[in-house]
Amino acid sequence: MVPANESVLKKTAAPAAGALVGTSVIVLLVEMAKSGALEQYKDLLAPLIGWGPGLLILAGFFWLAHSYAPPLIATQRATATALQKLADTVEYNSGSQHDLVLAMQVNSDKLEQVRSIVADLQEQLHQLKEDWRNGRAQ
Repeated sequence: MVPANESVLKKTAAPAAGALVGTSVIVLLVEMAKSGALEQYKDLLAPLIGWGPGLLILAGFFWLAHSYAPPLIATQRATATALQKLADTVEYNSGSQHDLVLAMQVNSDKLEQVRSIVADLQEQLHQLKEDWRNGRAQ
């Protein structure tokens, strides 16, 4: 249980430490600006202050992409592999079903032939009975 607690502690301590350092840097810059110590760097600091928030957001986006993209890509790859296996299974079963349909058609044709033969035999039997009755009656 101790490693799990350490992991939780690290996950909660890192953002807090980052926020503390960031706040300290901002306070330091504000105090230096008030005192006039940054006056000589105004040409350097003006663009940094102007672009700073946007660059910070962009860096945060890249950090998130770097952190979450690999698991997302792995999940998408696993999903694509599973879908391909499913498609292969459906294709294989489709071929088996096609063979089954062909076998059923052949059996249906044979059944129709047997019905035709049985109908012919019944007709011949009926004719023989009639001939036998007519021959016996004479």
